[in-house]
Amino acid sequence: MEAKFLAWDWEIGEFKKIPSNNIVEAIYIAWNYEFDVYEADTQKLIFSGQLDNEENSALLQKYGIRMIDHNGYRKLQDIESGEIYEAPWH
Repeated sequence: MEAKFLAWDWEIGEFKKIPSNNIVEAIYIAWNYEFDVYEADTQKLIFSGQLDNEENSALLQKYGIRMIDHNGYRKLQDIESGEIYEAPWH
C-alpha cells in the first residue's frame, strides 16, 4: 500500500509514513504522537494539532471534514453528514 499521508516527527526531523490511507484515521494516529499530517505526494500540510479549529478546518475542507469542539474535546466532523468521528482515546 502506497501511503497517502505522512507525519512530521519533530524529534528526528523527518517524515514518517502513516499506516492508514483514511484521512480521519491518519489524523488521529499522527495527533496521538503530536505529529503534523502532510499529503505524501505534495508534502503539503493538511493538519496540525498546534493550529486552531478554523485553521485546520480550512486545510481539511478539500477532504470534506472539519475540526470542531464537542463535549470538551477537539474532534473531526464530516461536513456533509455532520458525523462526528471519535478518537480512539475518547
